[in-house]
Amino acid sequence: MAREEKFVAMFDCNGFECIINATSEERRYLMSAFKNEDFKSDIPLQQMMVRARYNPQRSPEIWAFTSTAGQESLEQIAEESPQALADLIRSHGVSLYSTPKEDGVIK
Repeated sequence: MAREEKFVAMFDCNGFECIINATSEERRYLMSAFKNEDFKSDIPLQQMMVRARYNPQRSPEIWAFTSTAGQESLEQIAEESPQALADLIRSHGVSLYSTPKEDGVIK
């Protein structure tokens, strides 16, 4: 059985901007907590939110989701079938940020 991993994705009407594997980030956070160390995330969520807010004309969305597909497979699907992947993420993921939709590659 394939293992589920956690991801964060940002996409807009022009396609996917990024798909980031957050599973390793979660492990790093737990190890930092056990060692009582400060933790600095490698996921640029704040920068993604700022970029989304300053580009509302592109209808950006940021989602968290789990998948048994790996990073490379998800990136390939994003390239070949961005609308299908966006719809799948929307139906099974958790929205972190979204804006009203405009016509484009991903609706």
